[in-house]
Amino acid sequence: MPWNKRTLPLPAGAPSVRMAREWVSGVLDEIGRTELAESARLAVSELVTNALLHAEPPMTVHVRGTVEHPRIEVTDQSMVPPQPRHSTPLVNADDELTWTTVGRGLDLVASFARRWGADIDPRGFGKVVWFEPAAEVRENPAEGELFDLDDAIAQRGEEPADPESMLTIELLGMPTELFSHLRLHFNELGRELRLLAITDPDRYPIAVEFAETYLQIEHERRQVVGLDDLDSAMDAHKDTVDLAYRVPATAPESMSRVAVLLEEIYRSFAQEKLLAVRPSPELMSLQRWYLGEFSRQANGHRPMPWVGPTRLVGRQEVS
Repeated sequence: MPWNKRTLPLPAGAPSVRMAREWVSGVLDEIGRTELAESARLAVSELVTNALLHAEPPMTVHVRGTVEHPRIEVTDQSMVPPQPRHSTPLVNADDELTWTTVGRGLDLVASFARRWGADIDPRGFGKVVWFEPAAEVRENPAEGELFDLDDAIAQRGEEPADPESMLTIELLGMPTELFSHLRLHFNELGRELRLLAITDPDRYPIAVEFAETYLQIEHERRQVVGLDDLDSAMDAHKDTVDLAYRVPATAPESMSRVAVLLEEIYRSFAQEKLLAVRPSPELMSLQRWYLGEFSRQANGHRPMPWVGPTRLVGRQEVS
């Protein structure tokens, strides 16, 4: 499946609210979840308004998750977590729930969502505020879930790798721009599957396993020596770079495991309408080469240089 096309870039102005509201309704109608449209319209209006007031462009709206568990996301460039303002719901003469028009903020989102939360990008690239729309207003608004990758890794309680046991992995001819797209896809998929694992772990056990493996790989990545060379090559807009990483001894096994999981995920979710599951062919090739080099070299094989393209072929919709 190609990259998720259910993404709406927003202009930095008042029309964004109306655009987001109408677009989200249309997507939910398309996937047969019309009963969620009104809640989604109200909640996404609040999130986009909040982004316009407190964040910098670019901003986007996504519809993700699955048909059974659709999720609306608003991304912006602010690193500040959303702050509920604790407005008070009112009951009118007809016992219908209404809201004050001042300070309602995220309380309205919480009342029209089964679940909602926010992810702050650990690389400093902004945040995602998301919600799963409810069919009707909740009497008890849902508590928000702020995900912090640093805290999640710390809670695992794993010790750093022994420097004496670190392995050298050479990645020759690494295509910097292409790899930046692959890294974005991997991080987005990791977040999607983590949320699926929380929403319905019994139905999506592979999402639970991937979410755990993702944290293991991130724990190992933070101990790698040599990542600065990749960042420098990206900043210098080099097409390719030869890298020599010093990695924890556990990294090859983790990379092999995630390679198997990714193939299973692409098969398992191939028919899903909302998940941004399968990357483009050139990114698939890069993924297999990159993950494969860890296990190949750990088993004593010489490095195999990347010989594929250095850039995306054709227009890709990256979200």
